[in-house]
Amino acid sequence: MASMKFQPVLSLVSRVGRGPMRGLSSRTLDESTIVPGSLPLGSRVVAPDPRAVAAHSLHGSTAERTLRPAIVVLQEWWGVNPAVLAHAQRVANITGAIAIVPDMYNGKATSDAEEAKRLMDNLDWPKALGDLKNLIRILQTPADAPMGLYKDRKVGTLGFCMGGALSLAAAAKMAEVKKPLNACVSFYGTPSPKLIDISNIPAMTPVQAHFGEKDEYFGFSDIKTAKKLAEMWDLTIKNLGGAHAHGFHSLESNVYVHEGLGHAFMNEDGSKPHVVGGEVDKAWERVAKFFVEHLKTV
Repeated sequence: MASMKFQPVLSLVSRVGRGPMRGLSSRTLDESTIVPGSLPLGSRVVAPDPRAVAAHSLHGSTAERTLRPAIVVLQEWWGVNPAVLAHAQRVANITGAIAIVPDMYNGKATSDAEEAKRLMDNLDWPKALGDLKNLIRILQTPADAPMGLYKDRKVGTLGFCMGGALSLAAAAKMAEVKKPLNACVSFYGTPSPKLIDISNIPAMTPVQAHFGEKDEYFGFSDIKTAKKLAEMWDLTIKNLGGAHAHGFHSLESNVYVHEGLGHAFMNEDGSKPHVVGGEVDKAWERVAKFFVEHLKTV
C-alpha cells in the first residue's frame, strides 16, 4: 500500500500486518445499558461474542466509568438482511464494541435487485439522516445512563453500499451539530452532494472509505468517485496545515481501492471460496484496527 502520512491516500491494498491489536476493556459498563426497544429506527443490538473477543486477544482500554463504545452498522439497499447482521456481529467480535443495526426501511427487505432499487430510490434521505443523528445522540448520551460517567459514549459508523453513503453523511451531519462521530467507515458508497457536503469530515472525524477497483456504479462508488473523494479530503487536510481530526495520525483519513474487485466485495455468499488473507480479510483487519484505535476508552 502506498501512503503519505498526514494526508488521505488513494491506495491499492497490498498487505496488512497481523500484530496484536489493543481492544476495549470488559471493565467498561456492559451492553445491558442499551435496550433495543429504547432506540429509534427499530434498531437491533448485536453484542460481541466473548469467545470471539477472547480469541482475538483484545486488550488495552482500562478506563472505568465509561459506556461500552457502539458502532452503528448501516444496511445495503436490500434492507436489514443476514449479510448486514453478519457484518454487525463480525465488527462487534473484532472490536469488543456493541453493534447497532437500524432499519432504514421500517421492516422491508428484499433479495430482488429491482425492488431494492425502488426501496432505495423511495428513501427520504434527509429524514433518514435526521433519524440517524437522533439515534447517534441517544447512543452518545443515553438518558438512562448511570450517574458519574467519565464522558459520553464513543460512537462510530460502518456502512455498505447505500449504508456506506449514509455512514459518510452521518459523519458530516454530526460534525455540523458539534457532536462528531469518533470514527466513520464507508464501503463502496457516497452520498449525493445535494444531500450533504462530506468534504470536511477529516477535520472532525477519523474516516476510512473502501472501494473496489472494478466497481461500475458511476458517481456512487466507481474508481473515479474514489479518486475524487481522496483528492477532496487531501485538500481539506492541506488547508488545515496537515492536521486531522484528533491530531497527526496515519489512519485518520484514508481511501482504499481494493485491486481486482467490484461492488459489494465484502459480501461472501458462498459462491466463491473464501481466500484466507485475501482482500476481504485485509479490509476487516484495517477496519478493526481503525475502530479499536478511535473507540478505545483511554
